[in-house]
Amino acid sequence: MEESKAGDLFAEGVVKHYEPELKKVEKQLNELTSKQSSLLKELQKENVKFSSIDITELTSLYQMMKEYHCRLIAMKKDILAAAERSEKLKNRAMKLKEYKQNIALENAHYREAQMKREQDLIGKPGQPL
Repeated sequence: MEESKAGDLFAEGVVKHYEPELKKVEKQLNELTSKQSSLLKELQKENVKFSSIDITELTSLYQMMKEYHCRLIAMKKDILAAAERSEKLKNRAMKLKEYKQNIALENAHYREAQMKREQDLIGKPGQPL
């Protein structure tokens, strides 16, 4: 009898020692099971969506994607060409502006030299000839 009492006490002690941790593990397992079932339901919904998609619709969407991709590439080329032309025009305008400034400067020097020559030819008033 004493052996059975000791066995009962030992069993009770083991249960008390491991019971809180086992309950915690049980709770975690229940949470995982519920999450797994919700994920399974979502996967089934997604499978239904994919199975109901029409192949011709996918093919037409793919063709549209190809077409729009080609259009984007063409637009990119056009934009790059326009940017290059714009840069060339800016450079040309800058060179033309510099050229005109140089011409204006030369003209100003020429006029100044002409005026000085005329002044030298006319002579200064008050100077005897």
